[in-house]
Amino acid sequence: MKKLIYFLLIPLFFSCANGSSEEAESENILESLTFTVDTVLVDSGDDIFILSSGLGFKALNQDKSKLLFFENEPLNLVEVDLNKLKLVRKIPFQKEGPNGLGSNWVKFQLGPNGNLFIKSYRTQGIFDTKGEMVESLQMVPEGIDPELANNPHLLYDNPVFDFENHRIYSQPSSEETGKHQLFIIDARTKKLRMEPIPEMKAVREFGGTLVVDGMIDYFFVDNYMYIENRHLFLTAGSMSAIYRLDLLTESLEFIDIQHKDFPNRMEFSVNNSPEDKAAFNEDKKKVFGHLNYMEPHWDETRKMYLRLGRKTFLSENRQDPPTFEVFLFAYDKDFNILGETKIEGLNQVPENYFWKDGKLWSYVNIEDELGFAVIDFRF
Repeated sequence: MKKLIYFLLIPLFFSCANGSSEEAESENILESLTFTVDTVLVDSGDDIFILSSGLGFKALNQDKSKLLFFENEPLNLVEVDLNKLKLVRKIPFQKEGPNGLGSNWVKFQLGPNGNLFIKSYRTQGIFDTKGEMVESLQMVPEGIDPELANNPHLLYDNPVFDFENHRIYSQPSSEETGKHQLFIIDARTKKLRMEPIPEMKAVREFGGTLVVDGMIDYFFVDNYMYIENRHLFLTAGSMSAIYRLDLLTESLEFIDIQHKDFPNRMEFSVNNSPEDKAAFNEDKKKVFGHLNYMEPHWDETRKMYLRLGRKTFLSENRQDPPTFEVFLFAYDKDFNILGETKIEGLNQVPENYFWKDGKLWSYVNIEDELGFAVIDFRF
C-alpha cells in the first residue's frame, strides 16, 4: 500500500513536553504527549472515488472496520474496508421517486443490522442497503406546537436516531421557538417528551449574520449531537461543558467540565445581527480565535474519552489562509479531567476525523484519491 507523508504535519515526530521526572508525576497524563503521523491511501481498484465535495457525512460500523459515505454525482453509498484499505462496493441510491433522497446533502447513521437512518431535505426514514425505504419517519408527534407541526425542517433540525429504542432526538431551532429544548420522540407511539437544555443557548450566543445588499455572510460555533456508549451527547464549541442523556434510564445531566489551564467558556459577547462589516469581522475573529471545543469520543483502547479543541486565526487579507492551534483533552468515563494540552507541532485541524484503534484518522484528498492522515498519540 502506497504511503505518503501528510505534508501539513511534517515532521513526523513531535513532543509536547520534555518529559522530566517531575512532569511524569503530574496528574496531567497529556503533559508528555508525543505523536507520529502516517498517511495512507485507499485502493479504489478499477473504480474511482468522487471527492469533489469532500468526504461529507460519514458513518462507521461498530468495530470501526468499515466506513460509509455518500458520493453525490451520481448518488452512491460508498463502503470502504479500513483494515484492508480498499473500496468494497458502491450502492446506487435514487434522487427522485418513492425512495428518492433529493439532490442536496444527505446526513445518515448506520444501524446495528446494516440499515441506515437517512435525513435529507426531501425525506427522513430508515433505508436498507439496497437504497429502498423500510420505514418513513416523517411524522408529527402528538400535542406539538402548530408552528413546528407545519415545519418539519424546523422540527427535525439535525436529528439523531436511536436504533435500539426507536427514538428520534432533535433540537428545534431556538431562534424561532425562543426556547432551548431537546425533543425526544418515540417513533412508534409518536409521543413527545421535552427536556430543557438552557446551556445550549451558547450555540446561538456566539454566531452572527450580516446582510449587505442582499448578500449574506455569517459565522457560528459548531455544535454536536450524537450517540456513543448508549448515551446521547450534546456539546457546543463555545463551552467545555456537555449534556449527556442516558438512553437506558432516560436521565439527562449537565456536566460542567472545568479545565485548569484553558478557558472553559467564551466570556465575551457578539452582535448576532450586525450592520457594520468591520464590527462583524471583529466579532468573527474573537469567536474563531477563542478555544472552540470539539466533541468527545470514547477510546476503547485506553478506556477514556478524547477530545480535540481548536483556535482559528483569520488573516487580515481574506486571500491568505488562516492559521491554527490544536488542543487535546482526556476524560474518564464520568468526565473527570485526566489531561489537557496544546498539541505543539500540529498546525492543521484534523478534517472529518474519527478515532480507530486508539489513533486519530483524518480525511485527506491526495490527487483525488481517498486518503487519511493517521495520527498516533502517545502518552
